[in-house]
Amino acid sequence: MQFKDIQHLYLRGGFGATPSQIAYRTGKERTDLVEELFAASRSYRGLNHLEDPVKGKKVGNLRILFMLLRSQDQMRELNLEWIRLMAGTNAALREKMTFFWHDHFATSTPLAWLMQVQNNTLRKHALGNFRTMLHAISKDPAMIVYLNNQQNKKDHPNENFAREVMELFSLGIGHYTEQDVKEAARAFTGWTVNKKGEYEFDEKEHDDGEKTVLGRTGNWNGNDIIDMLLENRQTARYVCEKIYRFFIGEQVDRSWLDELSDQFYNSNYDISKLMRSIFLDDRFYSRDVQGSLIASPVELIVRYKRLISLETKNDNDTLKLQKVLGQVLFFPPNVAGWPGGRNWIDASSLRLRMDLPRTIMEGGEFDLRPKPDFEDAPIAEGQSKTDKKASVRSDWNTLLRYFRKTKREELTKKVLDTFIQSDYDERLVALIDKWVDHSSADKQIISTCAAVFSIPEFQLI
Repeated sequence: MQFKDIQHLYLRGGFGATPSQIAYRTGKERTDLVEELFAASRSYRGLNHLEDPVKGKKVGNLRILFMLLRSQDQMRELNLEWIRLMAGTNAALREKMTFFWHDHFATSTPLAWLMQVQNNTLRKHALGNFRTMLHAISKDPAMIVYLNNQQNKKDHPNENFAREVMELFSLGIGHYTEQDVKEAARAFTGWTVNKKGEYEFDEKEHDDGEKTVLGRTGNWNGNDIIDMLLENRQTARYVCEKIYRFFIGEQVDRSWLDELSDQFYNSNYDISKLMRSIFLDDRFYSRDVQGSLIASPVELIVRYKRLISLETKNDNDTLKLQKVLGQVLFFPPNVAGWPGGRNWIDASSLRLRMDLPRTIMEGGEFDLRPKPDFEDAPIAEGQSKTDKKASVRSDWNTLLRYFRKTKREELTKKVLDTFIQSDYDERLVALIDKWVDHSSADKQIISTCAAVFSIPEFQLI
């Protein structure tokens, strides 16, 4: 494989790699590199920052439980731990898939322990079997709380969970009826969270009467409904299209999607088999696919951490940076998740994306002008919502070592070719060269890299 193809694989199947790591693998076979990506994700660690706050305590009711579990400070800590894990792990593909499923099964609740449990559940099944994952996430305490299924009782059904499991997690809009939602809600009655913060089936609150869902009648329970959804080929197609848009591109090749959907369904929802098929396909490495996706804020931040060890001098500034760029981990805007694509870019976020590299290079401060707050988004104690300054530090030594081998007159083009996946106008070479500090070889390398990081093409992965 060539350099750009390998970088493409690592940007889509992870969060990028250093030029040295990519150059070391140049010339290796695609099958070997894809297998290496999967092998590195077999062993992994999850988020283990938080300890169960309920362990060893007697809890009288759910209200007290939620008071014990609710912690904005711990939500911040969880966010930062996951960012560090993404940046430092060798199991990059598993983290990237966990990141995808975090958006697919979007959940936002300030019950930090439950969110850690859910995140580790997603990570466990991220490359496994979607059937198993859907069953597991349907019994996930954070999901049950977020979609109000603990309020779904025999005499007073709550339709939230049943609706979202059909609309957002499996079939998609237009492939079920309102009556299907009402009947499925009855099947999920009694699925609740107990006083330990764990899933529990409350048989007294379960409606065991006859229900008709998706044209089939019986004494269905929640597990039956999930199995029905999985038996429907539309679930495979819906999930595959979301994976396609996230890992391949917004412009969907319908014939390729048909192939992937059939394969996913016929493999009984084997996620690893699906992803291998994508990463091994020639179409994945086409010029139409490479450099066609706008990096999400989290992907951009983690890429900087991997390339130049980006750190904010105050941990809360990392949260503020996520916020102003439009993506705070564990706080999706709603149950549909982040809209992604061109929605990542607006006037303020694009300006910050383009200004950030110079600020990083200079080790200075940058202005943060947040979009409207997400509901319950974390704010540090004593921190004003109008606080707009954040400071950063970085380490450019990895890039210095790599580019010192390049002739100074060839450096700008080399840096562009190294980091830009999409086609670029050759006039960029001269424009960037005018911006560069030529006072020393090292300053030339750092300022050239910063200039390339500042152009819109760098935002495309």
